[in-house]
Amino acid sequence: MIRPLALFIVVLALMGSARAFAPAVGAPGSTGVALAVGFLVLAAIQAGNAFAAVGLPRLTGYLLTGLLCGPDVLDYVNARMVASLEIVNGVAVGLIALSAGSEINIAKLRPRLRAILLVSGVAIPLAILLCGGFCFLMAPRLPFLAGMLTAQRVTAAVTLGVVFASLSPAVALAILSETGSAGPLSEMVLGVVVLADIAIIVLFALVHGLATSVFGASGADSIHPIAQLFIEIFGSMLAGAVMAWLLAQFIKRVGTQVSLVVVALCLVSAEVGARLHLDVLIICLTAGLVLENALGISGEVVHREIAPATLPIFAVFFALAGAKLHLHDLATLWPYALAIFALRAASLAAGARIGTTLAQSEPAVRRWLSLGLVPQAGVSVGLAQLLAAHFPGWGASARALILAVITINELIGPVLLRFALVKSGEAGKRESSGAEH
Repeated sequence: MIRPLALFIVVLALMGSARAFAPAVGAPGSTGVALAVGFLVLAAIQAGNAFAAVGLPRLTGYLLTGLLCGPDVLDYVNARMVASLEIVNGVAVGLIALSAGSEINIAKLRPRLRAILLVSGVAIPLAILLCGGFCFLMAPRLPFLAGMLTAQRVTAAVTLGVVFASLSPAVALAILSETGSAGPLSEMVLGVVVLADIAIIVLFALVHGLATSVFGASGADSIHPIAQLFIEIFGSMLAGAVMAWLLAQFIKRVGTQVSLVVVALCLVSAEVGARLHLDVLIICLTAGLVLENALGISGEVVHREIAPATLPIFAVFFALAGAKLHLHDLATLWPYALAIFALRAASLAAGARIGTTLAQSEPAVRRWLSLGLVPQAGVSVGLAQLLAAHFPGWGASARALILAVITINELIGPVLLRFALVKSGEAGKRESSGAEH
């Protein structure tokens, strides 16, 4: 631990010196952005190594690096730099989704499908009910809800409940990959978080349409929410199938520099997809599923081919996620954020327990699954931004509350998931099974 920690401090000192003696590096130009990328790669990886040395997730080190060096603390990576690096988010989400999809073998997962549906079907509605109900009851104390009519409060509370119920495939897959986990619990965590996030996207489109009719909306798209939902889901799935075919042909016919091609495809999916109302998560998740289940390209092959690109991209991605955490929002709203965190965790735990019990899942799954559902990021941040953009009267303040809750879940969730994987005995099983083959 001493060496990576010392290197982390050295990198911080060098960045501080660069900012002190050359203030122009903080400008939004290419020099400042390039410096930010290099700094985050070096600092986040060393912090991740230090955390791994004491048995904590590397991802937590990445997040805390971003939080420490971001706009709210040292400001080594300022808000303009963070905005300029948004392109990394799309690539990282695409890589994570592609890996997640390629890990899901439908034939092998079929025996767990009932359990996944039961857990998702109980946990998500319960989280929406409890978190949304809390927001409604606390409306007189929450300034952005206090002046609303009853119908408006109900609509806003349900919308917030849907956002709070979202999970994080990105964090789940990152921890599963880092720990080399494989087994029933790993399959259940991945299945539930992926299915739940797709359900959340659908539910949010529906409640967003309701909120638009109740409040009106500023800056909303001209496309009807239901049409946009259809395009986002089915259009993204079609794009993902095309991406899978292209990638399969490249792997079979060329077979070299695959990681560069994958990064390029993820970049195109994120940038072009955003302009066509497509979702990079669904595109790349579908691509992974098609590769594994229809085109004969196994998850092990995909994982091996993209491994060279994942470490630096994931380090920057989660460091940027940490830089976006808002300590001032947490300081102001912490009683409400902490209560929502507890209600959300309790809802997910109850859903996990009920669903796995009804499905007669393995004891380890029944005992530890609830801890694997706590992480939250990615989709919920995007939904919070949509609320702020489309409902300026209350969305901006609602975003502050959402980000405060995400801050708690992002810092605690990865630790809980890693703990569950270690205690269940699944950590390291992927490597050991690969060695046996």
